[in-house]
Amino acid sequence: MNTSIQSTPNSEFKGKRILVTGGTKGAGKAIAGHFSRAGGTVIITARSAPEEKTDSHFIQADVATIDGSAKVIRYTLDRFKGIDIIVHNVGGSSAPSGGFITVTDELWQQAINENLYPAVRLDRGLLPSMIERGPGVSSIQRALPLYDSTLAYAAAKAALTNYSKALSNEVSPKGVRVVTVSPGFIETDAATRMIERMAERAKSDYETAARPDGYAWRYSAGPAQQA
Repeated sequence: MNTSIQSTPNSEFKGKRILVTGGTKGAGKAIAGHFSRAGGTVIITARSAPEEKTDSHFIQADVATIDGSAKVIRYTLDRFKGIDIIVHNVGGSSAPSGGFITVTDELWQQAINENLYPAVRLDRGLLPSMIERGPGVSSIQRALPLYDSTLAYAAAKAALTNYSKALSNEVSPKGVRVVTVSPGFIETDAATRMIERMAERAKSDYETAARPDGYAWRYSAGPAQQA
């Protein structure tokens, strides 16, 4: 899927150190590319290496785990002596279709691990260096409250929003901005797989599930907001 962000090379972020979690595919890849073209020093994280050559510095780590987050924090501080901007893009849902009854305790915990804890742990490890410098934090929150496949995901993202607001109240007076972004539906490969799962359960087809009056688009809207 094409998730590129159209931009021309410039120096808007020259001298800035930018961390993008989940930065090898989909929206994260597009965000990292935008910052790189704008002159930033970009560090991306993911569980698997990029499929294509990238100008970004890559850290292979699963930030949904304690060890993975610790690895990113350690590498970033040792190599770059801190960070200026964090984009908490990583997240997602692999829950099956079928509504609330199919979401087990394990799936609820997975949703929290993947969509909330990475931001909490990385902020705790990296924000002290950011406060010294005084730039911004960017938290990506996807608004996709589909009961059929993303119930736990949406709940975890709601927790991330409240966390971001509380964090903003604490660190904004110290010069660090906390911003939440709630984009509409982005047809990434992961989103495509989710729609395919819903279509299979509904005995429908991909086009029906993805059309404007279907599952995915019906619940995709979400305005940007600053915490």
